[in-house]
Amino acid sequence: MVEGPGLTLDAGLDRAGTLAAEALNEGLGTEATADRVLDAADAVDHLDDAAVLVIRRL
Repeated sequence: MVEGPGLTLDAGLDRAGTLAAEALNEGLGTEATADRVLDAADAVDHLDDAAVLVIRRL
């Protein structure tokens, strides 16, 4: 999810944080946020199993 061919762990963590922040700013719900992060995994040819945990504080 956060690393893959051509994507370092640090860069992947930054990317996941940016995606989550953008989703928050856009008012997306937890499911849409998770979908956005998982879609980004496809963009880096992530080959392993993936799981996303989104926690929303109210």
